[in-house]
Amino acid sequence: MAGTANLAAAARINQGALAAIFEQNSPAHVEHPIVQCVQVKPIAAQPGAPERFRVVFSDIKNYVQSMLATSGNIYVTEGKLRRGVFCRLTQYQANQVKGKKWVGV
Repeated sequence: MAGTANLAAAARINQGALAAIFEQNSPAHVEHPIVQCVQVKPIAAQPGAPERFRVVFSDIKNYVQSMLATSGNIYVTEGKLRRGVFCRLTQYQANQVKGKKWVGV
């Protein structure tokens, strides 16, 4: 059964879409890619600052760390964004910080 679940997941995810986000004019570019959340962790906030979350997404071929916009915190607190969930990225910004690729969502 696990093999069937893996095939179903592979069919839903836009494989290679995360790498394409960072490449100009990539043929693998997907407007609103579907990826899987593989990790959600709170980030230590400064006193008085809103809570922030670091999220890791996978498209099966790639992983990328993300910083969730504070407006998206409700998805974490309501349990809608958690490990294993498939997500459609409708708004995001690709960044490179100290040589590492990040996506702001």
